[in-house]
Amino acid sequence: MARSPGWKAWVVALGVVTGCGPGEALYEAKLLTEACTSRPALEGVRYLRLRVTGAEMEPVERYVPVEQGMAEPPAVPPGKGRVLEVRGYTDLPRAGGRVVALGRSHSFDVPESAGDARPTVRVALRRVNEYVRPGVANGACVSLAEPRAAHTATLLEDGRVLLAGGFQAGLDDVRSTLSSAELFDPVTGSLAQVPALGSPRAFHTATRLPGGKVLLAGGEVESVEGTVPVRSARVLDVAQGTSTGVELPVARSHHAAAVDSGGRVLFVGGVGAGGAVVAEAEGYDSGTGQVFSVSTPVPRVGLGVMPVQDGRRIAVVGGSDGTSLRPEVLFFAYEGGSFVPVGEGARLREPRRDAALVPFGGPERLLYVGGHDSSSGSPSDRGPLASSEVISPGAVSRVTAGPQVFARSGLCAVALPDGRVMTLGGLRYGASGLVSAPHVEMLVPGKDGAAPGLLGLKPLERQRHQHTCTVLEDGSVLIAGGLDDNGLQRTTLGDLVIYTPVPLD
Repeated sequence: MARSPGWKAWVVALGVVTGCGPGEALYEAKLLTEACTSRPALEGVRYLRLRVTGAEMEPVERYVPVEQGMAEPPAVPPGKGRVLEVRGYTDLPRAGGRVVALGRSHSFDVPESAGDARPTVRVALRRVNEYVRPGVANGACVSLAEPRAAHTATLLEDGRVLLAGGFQAGLDDVRSTLSSAELFDPVTGSLAQVPALGSPRAFHTATRLPGGKVLLAGGEVESVEGTVPVRSARVLDVAQGTSTGVELPVARSHHAAAVDSGGRVLFVGGVGAGGAVVAEAEGYDSGTGQVFSVSTPVPRVGLGVMPVQDGRRIAVVGGSDGTSLRPEVLFFAYEGGSFVPVGEGARLREPRRDAALVPFGGPERLLYVGGHDSSSGSPSDRGPLASSEVISPGAVSRVTAGPQVFARSGLCAVALPDGRVMTLGGLRYGASGLVSAPHVEMLVPGKDGAAPGLLGLKPLERQRHQHTCTVLEDGSVLIAGGLDDNGLQRTTLGDLVIYTPVPLD
């Protein structure tokens, strides 16, 4: 797509606060607008709203004409955890202007003394309600070094995303498992390689631990002997460039994992040797680096797990034991050196597997959406579901009907900071059977007891499943890799796409 005149002039706009009053501090701000697809971020923008928020300060904002750019971002009092948000408006809001571009910075600290080094704050500005391919200064699109599907994507504490493992589908659908990992910086749009994982793995789990480390656990590898589940795990410290091996008692893939508020990880279910459903649950304590057993068996595959109640409990929802779909919603808490079942659970209204489990409207409600109605993993038996259910944990948990959605299984779903949920891609039925889906939806929690709502969004430019979707620090969603299966051909994707939702306010 052709770029408008003056595009290069807006790749980087630099501004410095030049005057400071009492109690205010200096910082520098850079606005980055580079992308290789979609319209330029500043096309149609007349005003920028620059707004800084943070602890122990009132929000400070300023509207400036786009020609002035970031010449004078708002001066703010010194302190920690400041965030600069930039919005591009077609006109001033009071004149009916609407938001067409949005970006937020990583949190930054403003020093007490003007003599101290000024922090440089970078904000990537992107068009809202559009799929943007990140680019670099020379205009080239940024793509993964290796196309990958069934990988993991983990948001790190510094705002970058770790993309690890997965597989590639070759000729005759022969798969090769990957041991590589990459780091994507959504602000600069750049990718960097990190040391290999030590062993290839796909369909594993990635859990961010307290302190910013990432635990990659289990998965499977393709070998001359067929598909072999992996017993090992690795703790990656990206900041230090180190990797530590952990041996798990049970080999598993297609399992689920979640971490509680104390940094303890619960592993549940999955597929083990010979394709059998794994019943043994186990835990990992990130504080001690030790693996521990969990006495309660949970034989499930195609399930979801999620921390609830500020991480004091972990919910286990749905899936199949290999023979029948499981309707029970279970809750586990760490007591006496292990995870134990607690509280009174609930039952799904419509049992399912390979659905997406995600917070909905805040941390105290979960949305279980899509999936299929077959207890087996056979594609010929799958009936993708068009329903969702809302799980409300509490002293007595309950399950209520959620919005209707496009019928899909294996879909990707993410919770936005404002409580909305986006669903992206998955598998649907087409003329030739199960194929990748392009569908994207926004599910909106109901207010004051009202029913949740559903809004269909622009479909993905490339249909896909076995991809990842990750909410970035600025509230946008990174979509990475996956498989494009049209019923005749399977293509492993290596693209990166960022979607920025229209803000509610």
